[in-house]
Amino acid sequence: MNMDQEIILLLRKYAANNCSAHELEQVRQIIASGKYYAEWEAVLLEESLTEDTGPSDASDFKQAEVLNRINRSIKPVKRLIFPRWSLGAAAAILIMLSAGYLFFSNRNPVLNNRTLLSVSSSDGQQKKITLADGTEVTLNSLSTIHYKDIFNGGKREVYLEGEAFFNVVHDAQHPFIVHTQKLNVHVLGTSFNVSAYIHDKKTTVSVATGKVGVNVSNSAYANMLLPGDRLSYNGNIQTSHINPDDILGWQKGILIFHQESIRDIAPVLERYYGVHIYFGKNNDPGKQITAAFKQKTLQQVMMILSQTAGFTYKLTNNEIHID
Repeated sequence: MNMDQEIILLLRKYAANNCSAHELEQVRQIIASGKYYAEWEAVLLEESLTEDTGPSDASDFKQAEVLNRINRSIKPVKRLIFPRWSLGAAAAILIMLSAGYLFFSNRNPVLNNRTLLSVSSSDGQQKKITLADGTEVTLNSLSTIHYKDIFNGGKREVYLEGEAFFNVVHDAQHPFIVHTQKLNVHVLGTSFNVSAYIHDKKTTVSVATGKVGVNVSNSAYANMLLPGDRLSYNGNIQTSHINPDDILGWQKGILIFHQESIRDIAPVLERYYGVHIYFGKNNDPGKQITAAFKQKTLQQVMMILSQTAGFTYKLTNNEIHID
């Protein structure tokens, strides 16, 4: 059975009490999905084998105590000592974690004992907000940002799911950090765009002004970006250079693609036009595309893309099938 290694890494962090507020929200979503049973089981089994707790006895596992810990706070539970139980006992934990979702689902994430505020944009909507330090954030369609009402301590931290353009107020003493599922973005004061939709293959950071540091989650090494630089991450880091003006394209209703495949472009079209795109047996139809579209209909965009990249498609109602 193939298991999702990113999910396993996240669940390991949860078991070790090392989750950030954003990662804890991801754990909540995993629990809510009812999926990834094998991944949960694998992590729990690892815990049972790595802790030297004496003879195996499933009755030693205090189920009520663990459930109470989960229900007392949406923070990660303290590191639990799992005896070498059977997989049947591990299954019992999955049931309790799923029950814990009933508590999680009605609470906002917590960071340093402060509840994070959340702002979301709906399908086809852009939304602008101003943070406590004066930083301006423009959310693209179907995006969510989590942030504190007051920044205190040494850092200004926010958590992004989706896409947003940031115009960060300069503060050399308090770095501004954008956390996403795969990348962290560090700045002092600059403007940049982050695209980090959970279901997109790539996470990208594009710099309009100033200097930006980007590191992969769980890595200390930072890539430094300057105006016009774009970093893409899909397991591997790639950098390219674009026109800084293009970074503002989606805010003006312009769709701009730089050396993107139709598979990378498809999620953007789905969000922008409200359609569903399906691919046939061809895993990589067509070649990479550089193009810009302003006030074009879906039919016009698909015709140009198909002719440029060299693929065929069929458009029916709100569905596109690509061969």
